[in-house]
Amino acid sequence: MENNILLAAENLSLRIQGKTILLDVNLSLRESEIVTLIGPNGAGKTSLIRILLGLSEATEGRVSRRDDLRIGYVPQRTSINPVLPLRVLDFLQLGAHYKDDEIDQVLHEVGVHHILTAAIQNISGGELQRVLLARALLKKPNVLVLDEPA
Repeated sequence: MENNILLAAENLSLRIQGKTILLDVNLSLRESEIVTLIGPNGAGKTSLIRILLGLSEATEGRVSRRDDLRIGYVPQRTSINPVLPLRVLDFLQLGAHYKDDEIDQVLHEVGVHHILTAAIQNISGGELQRVLLARALLKKPNVLVLDEPA
């Protein structure tokens, strides 16, 4: 794989229950490149993203990822159990440990530093999207994937 290619898909196809979702998709993502997937609902955009991230398997084709690839992913939606007592800070620390100054900086960048100690169940939908973005940015990704960012 070329040095500046972060990930590449070759001849990806996905079939689910006899229905073709993706057919012979080829894609290369290079450093400093912005790629936008556009299409109607049900066109397979999220399915393609999930395959590229390694969260799902393609029926055919292959995905190559650079060895030092760090992916930050902001999902289209997420659900958090409302019974779970979880502050924004705790949510950001799930599965990783970041320094306080790293968390402060990224929450300032996305404009929600004021909710650091708020219960994640009590923040607005827009604030949750910003927290999800902050969580992705904390990984210092060289690929940032936003599923339905609008």
